[in-house]
Amino acid sequence: MDTSRNKDNRPPMGRRRVDMTYKRKLKPITQQDVDRFWSKVDIREPDECWNWQLKLTKHGYGLFAAGGTLHRCTRFAYVHRNGLQTHHIPKDLRINAKCGNKACCNPAHLQLFNHQEIWDKMAEDGKIVVGSKHRMSKLTEQDILDIRERYTPKSLIDNYQRIADDYGVTPGCIRDIIIRKTWRHV
Repeated sequence: MDTSRNKDNRPPMGRRRVDMTYKRKLKPITQQDVDRFWSKVDIREPDECWNWQLKLTKHGYGLFAAGGTLHRCTRFAYVHRNGLQTHHIPKDLRINAKCGNKACCNPAHLQLFNHQEIWDKMAEDGKIVVGSKHRMSKLTEQDILDIRERYTPKSLIDNYQRIADDYGVTPGCIRDIIIRKTWRHV
């Protein structure tokens, strides 16, 4: 008798492979959802910010539940600004408010940006700190220029380890500087 099967000719529970993945079916977004969304927005003059009136995330963004999932309010406002799904957001682009208000849902303030444009805008506005201005930085912009000038590929004297020892950082840090993974602004 085969002991690896039970009386129903199925493998025992310990050996049965069970597919544990579960995908929730998303419902389509309806005009009723769009109307409900706009009822939660403080609509003012066309040139003013239209703020999301409900709770914001810890980062200042509004969230809205529709179609069985959560949507950022800025994205939802952009896509449904003239009615049900009247606009599309390409995968490689992001929505950002020109006014800088994360809770703003005014379609006139919302624009498409790529990731680099958003990053550049944050640096320009002083929302991110790069280079020697960062409080954890061990190096200055002049150090970076000196490191890049000093490094010689396949050198026994000026290799990653020797340069790293001189500046008190790791060889990986020096490699990232040389290949411009870090300190790209210099």
